[in-house]
Amino acid sequence: MLRHYLSGATPHGASHRRTVILAAGAAVILAGGTAAGLAAAHSGARHASPARTHLISSACGGPAGAAYVSDAGWDGFTAIDTATCDIIQTYNVGDRQVPGDAGDYDYDSTNEGVAIHGSTLYFADAGNSTVAVIDTTKLDPKNYNPDEKLINVGLFPESLAVTPDGKQVWSADTGPQTSRSSPSGISVISTASDKVVAKLPLSGTPSAVAFSPSGTRAYVATSAGLWIYSTQTRQVLRVIRGLGEPRSVAVSPDGHTVYVTATDSGAVAVINAANNTVTRTIKVGELPWQVIVSADGQTVYVANPDSNTVSVIDATTGTLSHTISVAGDPETLALTPNGQQLWVGQNSAGTVTVLNTATDAVVGDINLGGERAQSGDGFDPAGIVLVTTPTPGS
Repeated sequence: MLRHYLSGATPHGASHRRTVILAAGAAVILAGGTAAGLAAAHSGARHASPARTHLISSACGGPAGAAYVSDAGWDGFTAIDTATCDIIQTYNVGDRQVPGDAGDYDYDSTNEGVAIHGSTLYFADAGNSTVAVIDTTKLDPKNYNPDEKLINVGLFPESLAVTPDGKQVWSADTGPQTSRSSPSGISVISTASDKVVAKLPLSGTPSAVAFSPSGTRAYVATSAGLWIYSTQTRQVLRVIRGLGEPRSVAVSPDGHTVYVTATDSGAVAVINAANNTVTRTIKVGELPWQVIVSADGQTVYVANPDSNTVSVIDATTGTLSHTISVAGDPETLALTPNGQQLWVGQNSAGTVTVLNTATDAVVGDINLGGERAQSGDGFDPAGIVLVTTPTPGS
């Protein structure tokens, strides 16, 4: 076992020294850089690129609602009031209570991915190979250990996606990255029973899942290419290879276009969903990590941690519109439901920057560790979801 201590990161409103225990296999996957929340996954190279730079505004001024940020380094998640950018609480996830000691927990989780449907949060916990299920309506800021249900899935789940109808959660299980025969695949969870109802083996390491708006197709980004499944039969419909180490996948709101990040070429592949062919590639920044699409389908955003930028693509023309400078290894992205703000998780900085999508101006800067300088170091934000319902305590 590998043990390390986090003494600088404590939940808001509580003081606690955390002992984190990682299984030897987990240490391998994290050191290998396949986990979404680790800055070690990127090279240290920084290259200049044309970018817009803006000063930080004094007020967040966001829409009413909540942000839930998966903190891979903290083994939990941060609940934020989107109207003020105030942190309400940093909660634990996936850490089981030590038998016979009501005040201690096995801090062995590593929450890499997050998804939400309605009021239910789902976390991919690579540290103990589970998916945590949490009811956001029952969160209590006075208790940073919320009630949760843990579902055993495959080895080292890294990301999650919920079908549009909310009936299934697909977990991308990376498996230990020690051999070509790694048992990676997809665990399909029924939300009615909170149980795994199917296992889909993969030859490539899965890193992200996205669904068509109708929910009939699932797109799985893997190291071997993009796998396209029927969600009804769970059969593979097509595998698109030669995409250059895909990392993330997103589907346009009309379901006509699929976007895949190619990490080794610094590009985004644009795929026609009707015939599953690549229609063009768009150069973006270095190591494009996550791609998302606006609700109107007109804008595509790409986080480029090795360039410290976010690329903005005009989906209508299929060209790069402009680039926004965001320091601290920006890896994860999310749009507010009204599309007016882009939230950017910065891996090495342990912060979240909030951008006005109309002007690209920075309107909020959230230190996940609190008020002290660099207190967010080690939080490693790996996923963000935004909803219109405020979190309890807002």
